[in-house]
Amino acid sequence: MEQYGTDVINFAYSYVRNYHQAQDIAQDVFLRAFQNAHTFRGESSVKTWLLSITANRCRDYLRSWHVRHELLPKEEALQDEVAPLNTEATVIERISNDEVWQQVSELPVKYREVVVLYYLRDLSTKEVADVLGISDEAVRTRLHRGRSLLKERFEEGNR
Repeated sequence: MEQYGTDVINFAYSYVRNYHQAQDIAQDVFLRAFQNAHTFRGESSVKTWLLSITANRCRDYLRSWHVRHELLPKEEALQDEVAPLNTEATVIERISNDEVWQQVSELPVKYREVVVLYYLRDLSTKEVADVLGISDEAVRTRLHRGRSLLKERFEEGNR
């Protein structure tokens, strides 16, 4: 947890955009990793394995009925009424101060997850492919398309 905790939380946050939920997912990831340590084959690094579990848990969370029908509508309604907690506000403030990250966070998930893993988590394209369970070629294609979308958005912003 000490070595990879920040990476797991930040990666989860890039999916769910809620610091407390990202922490909950991270706890679940480390619990599952501990319970299933015997299944780790060593074909990838521990970091890659943990981020793969994180991606799967985030996808499960976002697909859940509870999130889609209960939490998201309520959170959207409360956004203007409730001030965020200090730690979440700090994270959001740091992210919103960085124009590049703002644009990355608005990318479609399939491009955002690749860009985050490759540029922010410093994983190779092979490691990103392992984490996401896709081919190396798919990673390179998504990186190219993600960069193209970012370039378009920055060019539109400078007009």
